[in-house]
Amino acid sequence: MRRIDQGRLRAPARVIDLEITQLDQDHLAEIDVARYNSIWCLSREFGHPEEISFWDVADESHISPGALCQRGHPGETPVAPDVDADSVIHPLAEITIVICTRNRPTQLRRVLGSLKGQSDADFRVLVVDNAPSTPATAEIVKDFDLDRCEYIVEPRPGLSRARNRALDHVSTELVAWLDDGEVADIHWVRCVKEGFRHASSPNAVCGLMLPAELESEAQVRFEQYGGFNKGRGLSPEVLRAGTSDALNPLYPLPAIGSGGNMAFRVEALRAIGGFDPHLGAGTRTHGGEETRAFALMLRSGSSILHWPDAITWHFHRREMSALHQQFFGYSAGLSAFYASLIRSNPRITLELLKLAPYVIRDLDVRGENLRVGHLPDDFPKSLLHASRKGYLQGAFLYVYEVLKGRSTSIG
Repeated sequence: MRRIDQGRLRAPARVIDLEITQLDQDHLAEIDVARYNSIWCLSREFGHPEEISFWDVADESHISPGALCQRGHPGETPVAPDVDADSVIHPLAEITIVICTRNRPTQLRRVLGSLKGQSDADFRVLVVDNAPSTPATAEIVKDFDLDRCEYIVEPRPGLSRARNRALDHVSTELVAWLDDGEVADIHWVRCVKEGFRHASSPNAVCGLMLPAELESEAQVRFEQYGGFNKGRGLSPEVLRAGTSDALNPLYPLPAIGSGGNMAFRVEALRAIGGFDPHLGAGTRTHGGEETRAFALMLRSGSSILHWPDAITWHFHRREMSALHQQFFGYSAGLSAFYASLIRSNPRITLELLKLAPYVIRDLDVRGENLRVGHLPDDFPKSLLHASRKGYLQGAFLYVYEVLKGRSTSIG
C-alpha cells in the first residue's frame, strides 16, 4: 500500500471514514480492500475532519486502519471551532431541513433515514415534491416515522421554484438544504447549528459534501476534478466580500458552497429574494441558483461560513454520460448566473466586464487554475469540452428560460 495524490485515484475506490482517536482499540478489524484499486479516506479527530488522503491498494487484500493514519503532521493539535456561546443564534435555535425531490423514492428513503439517527433531533423536515408524476413521494413521507415531517407540492418544475416554495412555508429561524442524492452525517444537524454560533455571525453556513461511494470511473473522475468542495479545505473559513477568501462575489472561485449542504438565516435569505426560478436543476440553465444567493449575500455585507464539521455524503453519478451532462450543467449554470445578475441589475454589467481576463484564463483547459485544477494526464478531455460548451451556452439558455416564463419576476 502506498500513498498517492488525488489524480491517481482509480475505480473502484473504497471510501473510508476513519476516527483516529479510536485506532488503539483492539476490536478494530482489518479493512477488506480485495476488490478495490484505491482508497479515499477521511481522517477525523474527535469528529473534526483532519485530512483527506488517497492510497493505492491494488496489490492488497486487507489493510490495518492504523496504516491509513500516516498524516503529514502527526500529533498536530486540531484547530478548535471558533464558536461563540453568546452568539445571536441560540444553541437550541429551531431549524427546518428541506429536501426537494422529484420521482426518486429510493433516494428519498435513504436521505430521510439518515435524519432519523441524528445526534441532535431538534429539527423539522419539509419535503418538497417538484412537479411529481407519481404519488410515490407523498406515500414515503406519510409512511415515514420521523416526527415533524411535512410534505408539500410545487407543481412547476425547477429546483429554484421548489426551494422558494419551501421558503414560503418555513417558520423556523434557520433553514438547511439536503439533496435527495446524499445522506447526512450523524452530527450534521448539530454542526450546522454550531456554525451559526460562530463568532463571525454568518448569515449562511456551507458544509462539506463528500463522496458516499467511488465505485465507477465517472464517480472517481468527479473527485479528481475536485468534487463539490474544490478549492476549499478542512479548516473553517469566514467569507466576506473584499477579503482574501472571497475577493469578488461576482467571481466565486473557489466555489462558495454547494446547494446540497447549505443553510441560511431565513430572514437574510428572504431579504435577497430567495432563488431565481430561472436557474437550477429542472430548467434549461441546470444550475447557478445557490451561487446567485451566495453572491447577493456577500454583496449585501453578510458573511458566509465554510464549516467543514457539517458533513454530508453524496452519491455521485455513476455513468460517464451523466457526468458529461453534469459538467455541462455546472458551467451553464455559472454563466446563467451572470445573466441573472444583469437581468436584475443591469448596472452590474461594467463590473462583470472587468472580470473578462479571469474568465479567459480559466477557460484554458491547458492551464492549471482553480477552475480546472491539477488534473491527471488521462483526464477525459471530453468532460472539459462539455464544461466549456456550458460556459458558452449558459447565458443564452437563461434568456430562453426567461422568455418561456415571462410571468415570473425576481428581486
